[in-house]
Amino acid sequence: MKQGQARAGKVRHKPRKLRRILDRLVREWQVATLKLRRPEIAETHGVKLWLTAPVLGKGHRHQIIRGEYEAAEISILDATLTPEDSVLELGAGIGLTSIFCAKRIGDGTKVHVLEANPALVPVLERNFELNGVRPDFHSMAAARESGEVEFALDRSYTSSGLHGRPSGTVERVRLPAAGFQELLDRYRPSYLIMDIEGGEIDLLPGADLASVRKICLEVHPEIVGDAAISDVVAGLMATGFQLHFSRNRENVVYMERSPAAAGASIGAPDGARGA
Repeated sequence: MKQGQARAGKVRHKPRKLRRILDRLVREWQVATLKLRRPEIAETHGVKLWLTAPVLGKGHRHQIIRGEYEAAEISILDATLTPEDSVLELGAGIGLTSIFCAKRIGDGTKVHVLEANPALVPVLERNFELNGVRPDFHSMAAARESGEVEFALDRSYTSSGLHGRPSGTVERVRLPAAGFQELLDRYRPSYLIMDIEGGEIDLLPGADLASVRKICLEVHPEIVGDAAISDVVAGLMATGFQLHFSRNRENVVYMERSPAAAGASIGAPDGARGA
């Protein structure tokens, strides 16, 4: 009997395995023929993206077609984001996660998005239009205090940020910034998404995250070091967040806490409070 059940299970798994192999072969064919086909639009994770956008390099395009672009974030969001959530996303990039959230929630006004890099604004606008969604988008940085910040523009938009990578910065520009605490107080998000190239160590310590229950955080130890990231994670855990190791992918971590544990701030050195 058990042998029969085992055989039946193997039979059921075979179509899924075959489908995955076929999907992979199709994606690799699409990558190999990219120069010949020159598609303007590609779809990944149910989101249409402007594939010929000037900011996208060859590597980005290949990742999008293979379904690898921001796959860690999408995997976490797919498993944890619900229509009841409201989102604050810092570092939208080209809008893949913003659009995914707007589609899942079904209301773009509950997805509040900031992107500091001015070169990405037309790309974001085009991708929002392609998908028929309209998140609450703001072309500005997030900082401890509102005003202006110095932003490092890298050759690759994925490496641009307030910190800049050790040797990749092309130029530094002054950009408008919203205070992080002001954003939290205004939007009261239940879900916080951050991919800001090391800026997480500046914003999270001391922040009042009373409304936040879920965090999808890309950490950048190659920019700010392991110790700084460890301090941020420890601070979050001290306020009731649990680190979900089963959902973590690469440098993207997922943390969650119960409603009863919400309402605390992350401890900041010398009693400082971030904004």
